[in-house]
Amino acid sequence: MNVFKWFRAIPEQNKLVAYGKLAFLKNLFYFVFKISVGVVFKSWYLIAIALYGLCIGAVKDICSRGLKLKDENIILNRYITGGAVLTASSVFYIIYSVFQMFMPTNFHYNMIIAIAIAAFSTYSIVVSIIGVVKARGKSVLIKEYKLTNFATAFNNIVLTQIALLSFNATGDMSFYNGLMGVIVGIIIMITSIYLLVDGIKRKRKLTNEPQPIEQPIAEQEN
Repeated sequence: MNVFKWFRAIPEQNKLVAYGKLAFLKNLFYFVFKISVGVVFKSWYLIAIALYGLCIGAVKDICSRGLKLKDENIILNRYITGGAVLTASSVFYIIYSVFQMFMPTNFHYNMIIAIAIAAFSTYSIVVSIIGVVKARGKSVLIKEYKLTNFATAFNNIVLTQIALLSFNATGDMSFYNGLMGVIVGIIIMITSIYLLVDGIKRKRKLTNEPQPIEQPIAEQEN
């Protein structure tokens, strides 16, 4: 049996449901691990990334659990909730990045590791953009899931810059790393606000749509 063909034959909706559950469990595990390490070593960076990652996992879980729902009202509620959580996480990320600009940090990566991080970041961004393009015309929750992947992929740019500057630059690069974090955070915020506003507009449109009037049984029989 060709495993690749079998995997491609699985409906995308079913894949995203499984991915969403795994993403939340993965981010929950990373959250506990990074929070523990961050507290022990007093690393605000690890604590901040842990909280941000947990929010991203929550958004994916919210989306994936709603993909098989039929009630449009509940679907839009999940769509709006996911946008709100992503917006909150972007605000938190921006605030942390501003603080990072003025907190001296020392990150040192091997050149090979830094190049590997850069390659992975480029790959994740390209894949996420393709996913967003393919999501056009599909369920709003699928669109939100794909845009969340896009936001997460852009977050890797910050890690790439930190890795590359750690061996290629002299002095403390905290300000520039924090500045890049602010820029990426703004991109994530714009994406999340778009999702939130789009969800609210769809919700209002659904609420204002005239509902079909049920005729009395006697009239239907006539």
